[in-house]
Amino acid sequence: MTAPTSNPAGTEQTYRNKKQRKQQQKLRRPGYAVAKYVRMSPRKVRLVVDVIRGKSVAEAEDLLRFIPKSASEPVAKVLKSAKSNAVNNDEMLEDRLVIKAAYVDAGPTLKRLIPRARGSANIIKKRTSHITIIVGERESLNRKGS
Repeated sequence: MTAPTSNPAGTEQTYRNKKQRKQQQKLRRPGYAVAKYVRMSPRKVRLVVDVIRGKSVAEAEDLLRFIPKSASEPVAKVLKSAKSNAVNNDEMLEDRLVIKAAYVDAGPTLKRLIPRARGSANIIKKRTSHITIIVGERESLNRKGS
């Protein structure tokens, strides 16, 4: 991989492709993970996400392991990804991580037809979700005094 070449006349840099330019600009957010197009209703996933919002990451992982909802599995995967991003990419301490924000947005709805009497049909809506979790380090109480 070649390094970006700089123009001696100015500060403008040229890149080989768009991916290289985006990597240079660091367009990512710290401690951020998202799962898109999860084949589950957002309403059902929000029940699980509401339980873990604001808790420490270790406590949230324990809760997700024992919540008897099918939505806890994809939420646990997103939480694990956000934790890994924070620890590996942003040099945050794993034992101080807390869930700053967690929300579920509705994705596209797949519409399916089911035959009914007299040649009519009903629409079945198969909903999808976008799960987003943002983790950050807990603010310590000792910093306020110093």
